[in-house]
Amino acid sequence: MRNFFKKCSTALNIKLTAIAMAALALSATYSLVQADHAGADNTDNTMSEVTGEMVTAANALLATVADGPGGIENAVGYNRQELLHLDMDDDARKNYVYWPYLRKGLPLDFMSAQQKMLAHELLHTALSAKGYLTTIQVMQLEKILSDNEVIGFPRGPENYTLAIFGTPSLENQWGWRFEGHHLSINFAVANGEISVTPTFFGASPAEIRTGTFAGFRSQDYIHNAGLNLMHALTEAQQNIAIEDGNPPGDILSGTLNRPRESWEQWKSLPASGIAISSLDPQQKQMAQRIIDEVITVYRPEIAQSYLAQIDINTLNFTWIGSTGKGAPHYWRLDGPDFFFEYDLVQGNGNHVHAVWRSKDGDFGADLLMQHRQQNH
Repeated sequence: MRNFFKKCSTALNIKLTAIAMAALALSATYSLVQADHAGADNTDNTMSEVTGEMVTAANALLATVADGPGGIENAVGYNRQELLHLDMDDDARKNYVYWPYLRKGLPLDFMSAQQKMLAHELLHTALSAKGYLTTIQVMQLEKILSDNEVIGFPRGPENYTLAIFGTPSLENQWGWRFEGHHLSINFAVANGEISVTPTFFGASPAEIRTGTFAGFRSQDYIHNAGLNLMHALTEAQQNIAIEDGNPPGDILSGTLNRPRESWEQWKSLPASGIAISSLDPQQKQMAQRIIDEVITVYRPEIAQSYLAQIDINTLNFTWIGSTGKGAPHYWRLDGPDFFFEYDLVQGNGNHVHAVWRSKDGDFGADLLMQHRQQNH
């Protein structure tokens, strides 16, 4: 009898262990899914309220083009409705472009005053005050470029486009993008949840060095956060964090002058630099500050959901180039899914490209897959 109970106990322990391992695996999978978008952990419908605001703002803008082209459109030869409203599977949705380019979407230059106001209302449904001001600052820097360059690229704050993909509703999967030179913010929406990557902010000049606004630096918060962490490392730690060689001329996850088949290579970059888990508490706090600054360009509901899903101890910090404030350098903070690059190399260290990406959730890939599985 004793052997019988011993066998039963052993069998029960094996089953319990198997159940625990399965639960752990399910938990790990769920955490990975959560890290790709905002709202998976939402329990109070906060994110549903955010997506509801987006739907209302997007539909208000679409209503202004619902009747098709008007007199000025017919005279000039364009159709605002066709430019603004694209299919969900349009190739442009996954083709983020951060250089001067004739991209798909309705340019601000083609919008009426009412449509421009509605476009800004849509931006406010997603961005924090910091994110909105950063967006406007990037656009305003185009005026400096247009005044000083003779290359012939389309320059100016009017060359930013808005595109809405699919039909905005609380039930359907849909998305939208606001994009132009040095700016690309991309949204996918489904199930009351939101994906916001890729998020790209650039600036040229990164710092204005002459004239009335001399001393102004776009995205100063990120620039300083990276430098502060690097300068807080000991010499031994810096030797681990810094890679030999010259910093890359552009972000490694960029698409400029790269064939489409190589656009995903950044996802398989080997681990490099120094593990954040090896840092002391104060240094870890500085690394967390970088994440906070990157993500809080979005409104609090979105940012808090993303921030709750990222474990600082799973990330690495890599630096290439000079550690001086005004010299060319590149750094990134990345891990299993969070991937942020800051490249300050072009223009003798006065031209920045910075991007936040998700290895599994860019353009809402995981979010939209989840939506299809739940609804089909």
